[in-house]
Amino acid sequence: MTPSSSRRRWERSPIRFARSGASTANGSSFRASGVIDVPFGRRATGRQTPSSAGGQSERDWSDAQRLLYWWQAERELLLKTLSAVPEDQVDEPLADGAWSPKGIAAHRLFWEAEERAAIEEHIGGAFPSLLDFPTRRIDSTNAAAVASLGDRRLSALVRAVQDLRGRTVTLVERIPEADLNSQGNPARILLGVALEHDREHRRELEAKFGPTSPDE
Repeated sequence: MTPSSSRRRWERSPIRFARSGASTANGSSFRASGVIDVPFGRRATGRQTPSSAGGQSERDWSDAQRLLYWWQAERELLLKTLSAVPEDQVDEPLADGAWSPKGIAAHRLFWEAEERAAIEEHIGGAFPSLLDFPTRRIDSTNAAAVASLGDRRLSALVRAVQDLRGRTVTLVERIPEADLNSQGNPARILLGVALEHDREHRRELEAKFGPTSPDE
């Protein structure tokens, strides 16, 4: 159920430091590669933000405000897109060698737990171990995660992802705003790549089933 490396090059990293793939300088871990800042916001997503939030115009948002908005917005869009998949296609691969919609949900449920643990480490003052995850283990970890969760119904997986994100939010609220405003900060990286991860899967689903409106 895992995608082939050639068709899903971006997927080689669960937290993708670069859109071109997750290869590192020495091939051993993500940390060794040198982090680039992950894009987020209106230009990166091709969607419009609200005209205001907290009494501020969108153009006056800080990076932290914009990052937090899109971290949640992309997750909501992904779950809406998954929920709209026809019942008879939830187990069908989106393309040759790609995951099914249910596989994508299982995949994101697994990595949401890992991302949450990484945020806990950051809050506790430690460097998130997820950022040192060995690249050689990515494919086998993805395969095991999807296989272990793939027997659940898509609707149950969507609810589980949603519930776990709710618990992650309580942790994210404890991250200092300065961390999220600072390029290269581990917390900013974790949230930025998580939203990009959701965005990539959402676009993949929309390419198959059509776009999902944020208001649906």
